[in-house]
Amino acid sequence: MAESDPTYTGRVLAGLERDPGRVAVRCGERALTARECLDGVYRLARALEGAGLGRGDGVTVLAGNRPEAVLVRLAANLLGCRVAMLHPDGPVGESVALAGFAGTSALVFDPARCSAAAEGIARALPSVGLFALGPSALGTDLPTAAASCPPGPLAPRYRPEDVMAVRFTGGTTGRPKGVVRRFARPPRPPLLSGATFLLCTALCHGGGTTADLALAAGGTVVLQEGFAAEAVLAAIERFRVSRVYLPPHLLYRVLDHPLLSRTDTGSLRRVTYTGCPPSPRRLAEATRRLGRVLHQTYSLTECGPVTRLSPDEHLDPRLLLTAGRPFPDTEVRIVDEDGAVLAPGRTGEICVRTPTAMVGYWRDPELTARVLRDGWLHTGDLGSLDAAGYLTVAGRRDPMAIVNGHNVFPRDVEEPLRAHPEVREAVMFATVDADRLERVHAAVVTVPGSRATAAELHRWAREHGGRRRCAPDTVLVVPGIPLTGAGKPDLGALRALAERPEGRAVTTAGAREGAWRAV
Repeated sequence: MAESDPTYTGRVLAGLERDPGRVAVRCGERALTARECLDGVYRLARALEGAGLGRGDGVTVLAGNRPEAVLVRLAANLLGCRVAMLHPDGPVGESVALAGFAGTSALVFDPARCSAAAEGIARALPSVGLFALGPSALGTDLPTAAASCPPGPLAPRYRPEDVMAVRFTGGTTGRPKGVVRRFARPPRPPLLSGATFLLCTALCHGGGTTADLALAAGGTVVLQEGFAAEAVLAAIERFRVSRVYLPPHLLYRVLDHPLLSRTDTGSLRRVTYTGCPPSPRRLAEATRRLGRVLHQTYSLTECGPVTRLSPDEHLDPRLLLTAGRPFPDTEVRIVDEDGAVLAPGRTGEICVRTPTAMVGYWRDPELTARVLRDGWLHTGDLGSLDAAGYLTVAGRRDPMAIVNGHNVFPRDVEEPLRAHPEVREAVMFATVDADRLERVHAAVVTVPGSRATAAELHRWAREHGGRRRCAPDTVLVVPGIPLTGAGKPDLGALRALAERPEGRAVTTAGAREGAWRAV
């Protein structure tokens, strides 16, 4: 693979060719060198090609964070195939629907974890070729088939303009949208040479891109199946991890784990977080305990990172409510409903112009035309820019509620609650009552041992909401915020919780451990 190959896949393979003797992928006690990874990619590509797959075919991967999933994605892309990765623990019905929507020619699946979904896809899409990552009664054992193929380099079958991937967004309602990515895509965020990156979130989401970039830069990827704070801390110390992606709710769990104070985290150079608004108080705590390593990005599946808040900027309390400033090659502007650019400090829709913007949504030209206009990506997120260019994200347009004729944004409700000394997380959501009026609610997670009641937090929100008068109708104190497969707050699950009969009464007294409380 030539170093001059400007494509995404070409850069990753070229990164594996440099220093082929290094450990490139770790998973449990397994350690694969870069040479073993390259050999695996070429063998898998030849096995898939021998089965009739080639340029323009759709390959859907249904597997967790295991080395074979990383390699088979590269192998399929090398052949010019379009790859879609599904969440391994998603509902079977959703996996079937997404596989059909993605135009799947072949399904590659983990038989130990995803057999039920694979069987559902096989029944619904009988023409799809089935390839198991190990022995299975369903389909071809792909690693066994690949083992008999030669490991020598294989010339790329793709062209830069071809579709490399369909990445599904992590929406909380309805079918996720499919974001189209071509092979010709700049390597952003910037490559960091020799990094050891720990991936403890799903490979099918943003962390998977960071894993690719770590390999492209000559680094190492440490894979973990799912998040466990103790396992994350152990891996950081054992493997001298320098980079890790931890959305805010996972970062908090690391901070709260008793082993943190006894773990050597000195190897960390960057702890990246994104996905939902963080708590400034907890960010300050993270900087105190982990050092100057926090790196916030405002990112979208549609274009990747847009803005960043550097570790040193995390030292300024005034900036902790912002998402930083745009990357040098990216423009951000705020517009009103008519598309007019708003002055600094005004809240409107965030629009982005960047070289990494998607080419469109898969099989949805109408939505593509609405979102991509005159070179600008209309994100659907609401926010404001200050005079220095720092972006403050108010939340999605969808979760915004209109109460008594006034717009209520998630930050209006969440920020006052996060300021309470015993609140760890707060998420706003809205319901519609029988009169079709929107009602605002908040789900709150308190610190361990907290005696704060829902009624107390409700009073706090009313007293600290300022002139915005954005106190929620209901405060639910929950053991943990339910999450979607993408690791974002599951607003549908919270709405269902609020609509329970007990959600309309005060149940704060004597609540058992792990129960939820409401007012």
